Amino acid sequence: MAEVKVEELLDEVTVRMPGGEELRTRGRRRTVRRRAALVAAAVAVTGGALAMAALARGGEGGRDIRPAATPTKNPFLVDGMVRLLPPERMPAAGKWQWTGDEEETTENHPLPRVGGRDSCPASYAERSAPDQTQYGTEYDSDEGAARARHRVTSYESGAVARREAALLEEALSECGLQRHGKGAAGHWSGTTESASWLRVEVERWGRWVSVVEVEVEESARGR
Repeated sequence: MAEVKVEELLDEVTVRMPGGEELRTRGRRRTVRRRAALVAAAVAVTGGALAMAALARGGEGGRDIRPAATPTKNPFLVDGMVRLLPPERMPAAGKWQWTGDEEETTENHPLPRVGGRDSCPASYAERSAPDQTQYGTEYDSDEGAARARHRVTSYESGAVARREAALLEEALSECGLQRHGKGAAGHWSGTTESASWLRVEVERWGRWVSVVEVEVEESARGR
């Protein structure tokens, strides 16, 4: 059988977001650890109803509850909960066997940061980021040669989200990635400054921005 490079596999992937019932089922079995600072932080919303990220826990059955203004229309929310991709829905899951406990991370990784610090260093330049609330999760391959990340970020307004998404696309281009396809089906991919392979999907809805990325180390690209 001819060798299939990882970049070819990644370029053919279509990410499907989990449905409402699946998300609710996963939420019931998910243990979410949140930093106290995030739980207590108020979220400023322009003319909206999203006021705080609130945590309700009850041991192993604890679930995350986040009020939302329009969960029925926002593609990143279901019943007020942010939709984060589980490992089996991340790109190239069959190849890399993403591992992780589906816990939501609270690390602040604001746009336009993308990939590793050595991969796209310009995107890590210090800047005054706008007010935001970010939800995310990360997974590693079984051998640690690849990493997948999903971030969903909420901003004060659609104008701010549009500006931040534009900055991210500029950073992707500067990092050496190229745009493939159009609209929601499009994605960015290419070789970074550290010679890793990076694939990124960017989707915006109103004041929300979703970023799905997979980075594969140079040593593993031919697998």
